[in-house]
Amino acid sequence: MTTGLTIDRALLFAGIAAGLLFFIVPTIEVFRRPGFDIQRHAISMLSLGDGGWVMKAVFIVCGLLTLMCALGIYMELTRGWVRFAAPLLIGAYGLGLILAGVFDAPAGLGFPPGTPQDQAPVMTPSAILHSVAFMVEFSALIASCFVFALYFLHVQQTIWAVISLVAGIALPALIGLGISMTMAPGIAFYWAAMLGWLWFAATLLMMARAS
Repeated sequence: MTTGLTIDRALLFAGIAAGLLFFIVPTIEVFRRPGFDIQRHAISMLSLGDGGWVMKAVFIVCGLLTLMCALGIYMELTRGWVRFAAPLLIGAYGLGLILAGVFDAPAGLGFPPGTPQDQAPVMTPSAILHSVAFMVEFSALIASCFVFALYFLHVQQTIWAVISLVAGIALPALIGLGISMTMAPGIAFYWAAMLGWLWFAATLLMMARAS
């Protein structure tokens, strides 16, 4: 374990900062934006309408910070296939976040204000690209959970291996509950996003402290 803020540590902390930013700002926006209903609306819809620039900025800034973090992970992991797999997956996660901020989420279900309450989300070309970005980022994050689970098992960090495995199972489960309407979609997607960032930030903090 080294002391001081090395380059790789600083890059890991960029990912932790992204996690904090994505937790704090969207949570505030959920309560601040008129017409937004967390039970019906996915948090990505906060990027629509007046004030939508805030969520767009969160997506893009968090994506850039995550790309920086991917480099830090590459520098931190010194050998093995995980050194390449983990940064590639985290990099894909960061890229997906950036694209989600560039392309608009589908409008519908009464949001943004002025959209009919009974209108299904409209899949414009931009909305399709936003949805593809969402699938890329979440698929990459879920896969990274399992990659880190194997890595932690290899280095005999059993507790973190179990935590990563549980996160990798819980994330798609929450998305599935939202898609199937078994759970309120907005709430399911919100908790999936926050659980993903919690696992990510906690894992990075552990790596930074151990380096």
